[in-house]
Amino acid sequence: MTGHALDRAGGIARVLDLVRRVNSSTDTAELLDEVARGVVEGLGFGVCAISRIDGDSVLTTNVAGDADARRALLGRRFGIELVLDEYAKAEHWGILRFRSHDTLGRQPLDRAPGWTPGIAPGGEPDDWHPLDALYAPLLSATGELVGNLAVDLPPGNKVPGSELRELLELFAVQAGLALSNAQQRDRLAEGMRLESAMKEVALAGSQVDLDAILATAVRAVHAGFEASQVWVRCFADPDLGRDAHAFGHPEPPISPSLLLREDLTDDAWPSRGRVVSLLLEGDEGPFIRSAAPLRELMRQMGAGRLLVSPLSLGAELMGYLVIALPLEHPEPTTSELTALHEIARELGRIVHAARVHETEQRLVTELRELDRYRADLIATISHELKTPLTSIIGHVELLDELDTGVPSVRAIERSAHRLHKLVDRLLSYSRLHGEIREVRRRFDLVELCRSTVEHSGFQAATSGLSLDLEVLDEPLPVTGDPHEVSLIVDNLVGNALKYTPRGGSVRVRVGSAGAEARVEVVDTGLGISRIDQPHVFSPFHRSTNLDALSIPGSGLGLAICRRIAEQHGGQVSVESELGRGSTFTLTLPLDTSD
Repeated sequence: MTGHALDRAGGIARVLDLVRRVNSSTDTAELLDEVARGVVEGLGFGVCAISRIDGDSVLTTNVAGDADARRALLGRRFGIELVLDEYAKAEHWGILRFRSHDTLGRQPLDRAPGWTPGIAPGGEPDDWHPLDALYAPLLSATGELVGNLAVDLPPGNKVPGSELRELLELFAVQAGLALSNAQQRDRLAEGMRLESAMKEVALAGSQVDLDAILATAVRAVHAGFEASQVWVRCFADPDLGRDAHAFGHPEPPISPSLLLREDLTDDAWPSRGRVVSLLLEGDEGPFIRSAAPLRELMRQMGAGRLLVSPLSLGAELMGYLVIALPLEHPEPTTSELTALHEIARELGRIVHAARVHETEQRLVTELRELDRYRADLIATISHELKTPLTSIIGHVELLDELDTGVPSVRAIERSAHRLHKLVDRLLSYSRLHGEIREVRRRFDLVELCRSTVEHSGFQAATSGLSLDLEVLDEPLPVTGDPHEVSLIVDNLVGNALKYTPRGGSVRVRVGSAGAEARVEVVDTGLGISRIDQPHVFSPFHRSTNLDALSIPGSGLGLAICRRIAEQHGGQVSVESELGRGSTFTLTLPLDTSD
């Protein structure tokens, strides 16, 4: 009785030590080793094997006792359904489960090829039989099954009594809590890894270059899933001018892209967006064409599983994401599969957005080239026209001096000067779309406007119009090319005089508003319809108003004005009502430097 009491006291002491360590230690493997040793050394069992749930299977991770049993059982994996079947058919001894040899239809779970208990069946009812089995389901604090504890060769080769079973239950409870705590830590760490990976992939979308996006995403997925290798590939689309893009980490992408793409587009492939797994051995599933080369790659890198997810947006398949998991990696959890699905979906959206941006940039470049070509063409034609026009005007002026009396000479002169003015406008427009070479300096916008009004006074008087200058603030220093800015004011005032009927008025108002200088040209002219207003600054635009169309014009003046204003950091705008006149406003940044 005394020896038995000491054994019980020793077992309880070991359990109490385990209770303390389970609540403080993070080394689960060491704790489970201590549980197994405690069952063998403290309770007298010949073998104790502890297994943990790993996906849909159970993996034996800790074995104490008989050396042959340890070699045979450690690392053994079997389906979880076998464990549940054993529990269902066993006698319930509290939390323990006992399967007698005469009810067993197969080898107990703690048996393996090459090892059986080295005892002969006894003749007494309480003798332990070599095929008897005693299990303890390992449960979490919430009752979730997290593992299994199996014992063999009980003390004296006798079926354990109630006291021994109670002590075994205490050890099993601590093993369950240790596994449960480890599981919670693993889930927390997994959640943090996956969340970090998803966040990095989402942030990668802020980059412009698609290769840089894929590189960042692949590295994030590699770290988040603790993978052996990660590949991502985006397919080329020659019809839309899209190039193929691929990136791998830590090695370059080497997956059989063509065969895998054919599998992804096959009817046998599951619904888009679903993550599909390929094991090193077993059924090839939907990997009809790519299974063999993919498995060869898996053998080369020591991977036990591939996870493949298509990159798609709607019905468009843009590529795929492949994750290679090492042989020792447990079966992917639901959280991992969900995270991979979300990452692939986010990557699909990012890739689509990046490719749309690429297309837009390419189109912008092409449009700029076309615009540059148009400007060069206009400049070339204008230069070719300018020389003969100058000659024509010279000869017309000579004929006019000779007073030939031919009335068509004046008509030729007017047309030649009009054409010469158009050529000058074309040259100005062409130059403004090329390189800007003007020298900028500080000047007073009020003096510039005053000069324009003075030079336009004769035109206003001969047209029967009043032209006034109203200065609200003076001086108004701005920085730029005064010649270019004077082109704007001259054009706005000239248009106002040209499109205002006799008896009307034009007022030039100069002032400031905040950090801007403002020039307003207000007329009582024909006005501009709402339909025409959005297009008045477009090159070669002419009004739909028949009265305005009857007045000659090139359709370039306002386009040149806006271009010059924008190059000076300002803008030109219009407010108008058909039949009631227009107000054109030029704004430029004030130069506040001393």
